Amino acid sequence: MNLFEKIYLFCYLRKKEKALKNQKKLPFPVISVGNLTVGGTGKTPFTISLTNELKKKGYEPVILTRGYRGKIKKPVIVTKQHTANEVGDEPLMMALEGFRVIKSIDRYHGGLFAINEFRFNQSDKVIFIIDDGFQHWKLYRDLNIVLVDGIRGFGNGRFIPFGPLRSPIDEVIEADIVFITKRKNEELYKKLTDSGIKNIYFADLKVKCIKHGDGEEIKPSGQKVFAFAGIGNFQSFLELLTSLDLKITGYQQFIDHKQYNKCSIKKILKASKYAELLITTKKDFIKLKQSYFNKKLFYLDISMQIEHIEELLMNLHINLDTPHDAKNLTA
Repeated sequence: MNLFEKIYLFCYLRKKEKALKNQKKLPFPVISVGNLTVGGTGKTPFTISLTNELKKKGYEPVILTRGYRGKIKKPVIVTKQHTANEVGDEPLMMALEGFRVIKSIDRYHGGLFAINEFRFNQSDKVIFIIDDGFQHWKLYRDLNIVLVDGIRGFGNGRFIPFGPLRSPIDEVIEADIVFITKRKNEELYKKLTDSGIKNIYFADLKVKCIKHGDGEEIKPSGQKVFAFAGIGNFQSFLELLTSLDLKITGYQQFIDHKQYNKCSIKKILKASKYAELLITTKKDFIKLKQSYFNKKLFYLDISMQIEHIEELLMNLHINLDTPHDAKNLTA
């Protein structure tokens, strides 16, 4: 660990200590979905799958997100009418699924905002889900879920910018559940088990289909494809594409949360001129004007399969049916 990493760790621990001392609690259960590394573990598809599962069980899940790079600063209900530039790409993705999504830098205030706006009362089966919540210590969570990338693991084990770590690896023990995402990794599973973690499961990424913006699905049959995306783990995106009946003629990787401008679009069009299809992620698709691509642009629609979600909640004795302290039902 070099000097810069030591400074990072010192500041990290000071910030955590201060936040925990002033931690606040919402009057409904809170589930945190987060990771120890920078991007690419599949938080958004995991959160979407988790939210769907909770809805099936009769709960009213509300997703609390900071809305990275979204220009709107005050708490807001994310709707289909917003743009990624206003609220962030991932919150917009989740809102397009029909979920209740609140963009708020302070997730506690976002929760109070949601309680007022949706007029929840003590009898409602509300569950808050903190998207990317592992490092958001200001808000108490009843269940702490940590995702670890099954392809990259913890990388070189160093702190940013020298590696992918946002938190010390040993803090993984603070998780109630760890999910190894995208790919089954038995070696990583053993390392986590040896560290003392008991609840470790897998959550694999699955391709649902390839879609156009109007909802049209296509069945690939050897078409020439140019792939591009601005996500945390581009390699996993390519691996999913190569599992399909496609011929990848080229690809372009952009930074995570890429904001596409005319220059980057021209670059894509030039590099893909011999391709029959352009395929990207849904996260990127919602930020692009389809008119630029002459109906050749599609996105890879994926889902994440969460193992034993109902069993996990029961075994961990998380009583999500019991209302919390009701004193904060009004802001």
